[in-house]
Amino acid sequence: MALIHEQGSSRLQISKFRIFTVWSIAFLIMAALIGRLLWIQILYPEKLIAEGNARVVRNYHYEPPRGLITDRNGKILAISVPVKTVDADPKFLHEEGVYADKKKMAEIARILEIDVNALYKKTADQTRRFVHLKRYLDVDKAKKLKALGKNGIILGDSYRRHYPTGAMNATLIGILNGEGAGVYGVEQSFNSFLTSTASTRLAKKDKFNHIVENLGTVKKGTQGGSLVLSIDNRLQEVAFAALENTVKENDADSGTAVLMDVKTGEVLAIANSPSFDPNDRKTFDSTNAKNRAVTDIFEPGSTMKPLVALAALEAKTTSWNEVFDTRPFIVDGKMVRDSHAMSQGTLADIIKYSSNTGMARISMRLGPHKIMSVLDRFGFGSKTASGLAGESPGRLNENRPFWSEIDKATLGFGYGVAVTNIQLTSAYATLANGGNRLPVSILRVSKVPESTNVMSPKLVVNMQRALESVVNNGTGGKAAIDRYRVAGKTGTAKIASGGTYGKFYMATFAGFAPISNPRFALVVVINAPKAGKFYGGTVSGPAFSEIMSRALQLYNIKPDVPLEKENNKKDK
Repeated sequence: MALIHEQGSSRLQISKFRIFTVWSIAFLIMAALIGRLLWIQILYPEKLIAEGNARVVRNYHYEPPRGLITDRNGKILAISVPVKTVDADPKFLHEEGVYADKKKMAEIARILEIDVNALYKKTADQTRRFVHLKRYLDVDKAKKLKALGKNGIILGDSYRRHYPTGAMNATLIGILNGEGAGVYGVEQSFNSFLTSTASTRLAKKDKFNHIVENLGTVKKGTQGGSLVLSIDNRLQEVAFAALENTVKENDADSGTAVLMDVKTGEVLAIANSPSFDPNDRKTFDSTNAKNRAVTDIFEPGSTMKPLVALAALEAKTTSWNEVFDTRPFIVDGKMVRDSHAMSQGTLADIIKYSSNTGMARISMRLGPHKIMSVLDRFGFGSKTASGLAGESPGRLNENRPFWSEIDKATLGFGYGVAVTNIQLTSAYATLANGGNRLPVSILRVSKVPESTNVMSPKLVVNMQRALESVVNNGTGGKAAIDRYRVAGKTGTAKIASGGTYGKFYMATFAGFAPISNPRFALVVVINAPKAGKFYGGTVSGPAFSEIMSRALQLYNIKPDVPLEKENNKKDK
């Protein structure tokens, strides 16, 4: 029985069985609860932890800035500036009354530089929790924006690439694409070296996306490396200004200038015109973004004559004393003539007055294969060691099965092969360096690399004297520099178009200075001048003189023409 009536008493007593049953059930319930708590909190808590973490624990990324790019003296050419990304939480904008406040919304739109109606449209749906508003915003503006938008504005950390020198270095340095990877120039060439990798960290965040506790690092990032270029920004500024003026004055399509240190192979300036503003993508034109000095090839014209002459001297098919008939003559039905007519002349005269007829006779006698061998040794037909993206190897046509007589003739004055400006500058630096070729470097070198001898120093020294006469008494007078001995060669080549040669020319001047101890080699190329002048000496010579003169002054290179001799030369 459940109840027992106690004799002599009016009380009813619960049976022991029922008490035992009640306590047993209570115990079992308690044991089940404790067991369950033990199960989910101590023995197997992972599921609850995972569910809790899913609500509050987030991965967040921190990416160090991309590496700096500086000139050889530490001048910053590219830097990543801290900025904020701006997103919106429409739910909070509505709940906190920001959306309904017309003044606040107008001010937010003004800071973001977007139309206020577009802002209203983007944030109209209050059920949405994320809307992207702006990729880059200055930190100061972001603080003002956060104060206005409260929890409805979400700010993130980012970087914007800034180029302090603007268009002057734009074609050399390049830019970044929307993913932060380098496109064009140094940014592309050394992208993997410059790029940082993000650190991934775990953190607990509140409902406003604020970090309340750091839980540790999941993945450690790496800082991008910084580049020190061989470029001297002072010389780059001079070269760019001179080139822009020359292109403009001569109504030319484009122009390039490359200045190289003869002693080290370092590129000190590499300018292109036209260029572009790397800090303003609204006006970006990809046709102006390439580094024409390394990408564009052209027939070098008479700037190739010294190398063809050296090939003939090396092969002993001519000498400095031989006198050539330099009158016009016909080859394969085509007339070969000179712009500076003379009836005869030695090799020195041919170089000085840039005789096509004289060089044609030398080239036809020598043959193309020996010329190609010398050009190959000077670096033509292959990329330089600059490492710049998009560099062209040029074109030698060394495996050409057949050479007509007219092709052999015109090869003597720079037709039938194609080169880049940087290749031509390297070749003239080799001439300046006594026939010793150094690898081209766009990075500052700490140790001068080993050179390779590609031509007899004795032959090269004699050619240096001939090239000096070009500037002193020949076609390159406008490249002369007061109190310095300058060697150089003019080049004027017709531009091929549609399988034939058109009416426009490539005007080039290539040279080096000072001759007594050469330090700089420089090549200026002007593409299709249309203002009346088109000869290399008259179009490119003045720019060469201006750039080279400033380089000699900035590096405090001792003049190698005594003042009294300079005065006597001017009196004459």
